[in-house]
Amino acid sequence: MSDRTHLTQPDEALREVRLDDTVRQGLRLIADRLTHTKPGHLMTPAQRLAIALTIADTTHPHDEDAAVELERQLLRRMPFVDGNIVTRGEYALWLHKTSWSA
Repeated sequence: MSDRTHLTQPDEALREVRLDDTVRQGLRLIADRLTHTKPGHLMTPAQRLAIALTIADTTHPHDEDAAVELERQLLRRMPFVDGNIVTRGEYALWLHKTSWSA
């Protein structure tokens, strides 16, 4: 049997669907955490980065490459909070909305 070095189109499509589902679930986990932990406090850029890293590492504790990719995809879909005054609860609502289109 020969070694395949390139993914076929169906393989790549399946990988994307699985990643999208994981990203959706990750966004919802973040939203739930923000909703239940200090929802009235302000959301900061540092918290945005930290919670994406935490969820990615929790989701893929034994696969560093998968965790890094999930963190990258989460941050890509998480709205920036720079200059916006938004509470963690409001940000959670944004994430729930975003998760339906991810």
